[in-house]
Amino acid sequence: GQGAPSTMAFSKLRTTSASRLFATFRSVEGEFGGGGRSSVSGLKVAVFGATGFLGRYVCNEIGQVGSTAYIANRGDEMETRHLKPMFDLGNAAFYFYHGRDEASMAQVMEGADIVINMVGKRYETKGLLPVDGEGKFSPLKGSRVNFSYEDVNVGVAASIAKVAAATPSVTKLIHVSCLGASPDSPSVLMRTKFAGEEAVKAAFPTATIVRPATFFGHEDWFLNWYAWMGERLRMVLVEDGSALVQPVHVANVAKAIMMACESEELEGKTLELAGPADYSRAEIAAFVNDITKQNKEILPVPKQILSLAGQAVETTLWNPYLTKDDVEVMSLDLVSDEAAAKAAGHVTFADLGIEPTPLEKIAFQYLHRYRKGGHFVYASGYH
Repeated sequence: GQGAPSTMAFSKLRTTSASRLFATFRSVEGEFGGGGRSSVSGLKVAVFGATGFLGRYVCNEIGQVGSTAYIANRGDEMETRHLKPMFDLGNAAFYFYHGRDEASMAQVMEGADIVINMVGKRYETKGLLPVDGEGKFSPLKGSRVNFSYEDVNVGVAASIAKVAAATPSVTKLIHVSCLGASPDSPSVLMRTKFAGEEAVKAAFPTATIVRPATFFGHEDWFLNWYAWMGERLRMVLVEDGSALVQPVHVANVAKAIMMACESEELEGKTLELAGPADYSRAEIAAFVNDITKQNKEILPVPKQILSLAGQAVETTLWNPYLTKDDVEVMSLDLVSDEAAAKAAGHVTFADLGIEPTPLEKIAFQYLHRYRKGGHFVYASGYH
């Protein structure tokens, strides 16, 4: 590879921090104002996956500098309501689309300069009854699966990239994958994420690929998952919980994606974004147990048994708290090798000049709600 660009390469990018909110920016054609939400950034961004965990943070980054967003949604209009305050009046337009309808995707992208794809799911969505390819009830040959891992992570990603490449106004595509994506992974999620990357690059060669590590943040399904499991059942580990993770704060990744929107130097690059420290799954469970004061025994479970439990849960529930593939993911070391990343020409937080937020700085802000009686029970000096 050619090596990752240095921090200096991005020193001229617009900052969105409050300390420089009123600086006058003219880095993008058509830009006007002081840099806040009521300014005009000159960017028109089509956003797929805006209703997800990362999506809301990316929308906030886009909105707070006065960019225009075309937000795609394949669900109910109420699912995007929380995104509206992130934009000045008239700067957000909302469209419905279907993952198998490229014409609806084209409508979302019409007039956009940039397309961001954050569509993803940690489980396969299902219907109530098995149906065949024509949507007819078929108990023997049908399937309950609506969108499989392959459909979402490869099919939808490829379609978005194909439509983006065919849209005259679109000059940039940012595709969010995940750290650990590999064709040889035991996890179907990781295998299809890698296949999705390849499909995107085939259709849109200058696409920016973002590979974030395991997210943490207020709405996460990482620390919240351990706390939720401890509150209702038990915090469980796959075997001894020795698999490593390198959690990254979702807001840091959103900021990196915003930099990719503004920088031509990140086109065609892979951003490998991980937190400042790695932990074993056992350490994460103990950390959550300590903050939440649940004081429940953390339960190591043989992988085979936990996989069977995950399969039973995902077969039974529409929104499963555990799947068979979750168990595979929890068995993997999901950490960034900085030397290998640089050798491959990947861009890291250090190259972008972003200091990743430590896990312990944020976790208490949203985990204390799992304490019985809240954190005031354990504090003195309140009257």
